[in-house]
Amino acid sequence: MNEFAMSQHDAAGYDQYDETEQQHEPMIRLITFDLADERYGVEVGQVREILRINQIFPVPGAPDYVVGITNIRGSVVTIIDGRRRFNLAPAEYTELARMVVLEANDEIAAVLVDSVSDVIDVPRSQVESNPKMNARDDSPYISGVVTDDKGLIILLKVETFITDDAMDAVAGF
Repeated sequence: MNEFAMSQHDAAGYDQYDETEQQHEPMIRLITFDLADERYGVEVGQVREILRINQIFPVPGAPDYVVGITNIRGSVVTIIDGRRRFNLAPAEYTELARMVVLEANDEIAAVLVDSVSDVIDVPRSQVESNPKMNARDDSPYISGVVTDDKGLIILLKVETFITDDAMDAVAGF
């Protein structure tokens, strides 16, 4: 009977160990947003703010995915159409549409998205980078994928999404 009692104790200790390990697993916090029928995620630390779409001033000669510039708290910010950047079908933006102001490597740009969904925490170990994504034209903008209870989330590589040679010309405007 003592052996059985010890086995239960050992099992209880093992379960407690597993819970402790799970609590210390590195997590990343994501803001998720929708474009067409796809969900995207960005690490919270790269999101400066989320705003309703405000006045947009077109920039002649800008790449087709740059819809213009706007003034956000005294700073001129380039606005990228997320659908165009990912070669998704165009659509009219609704009341739910937002500008997600992103920052990476001292660069700032606002991305037009259909809607902002959630703020979620996911274990870093569950983020997958898929070599097959390299075949897509937009793969330089994708750092990986992760799934949650609502499905697949495509993780945005902000550094490349908001900066390139064409964008530099607009930023200098």
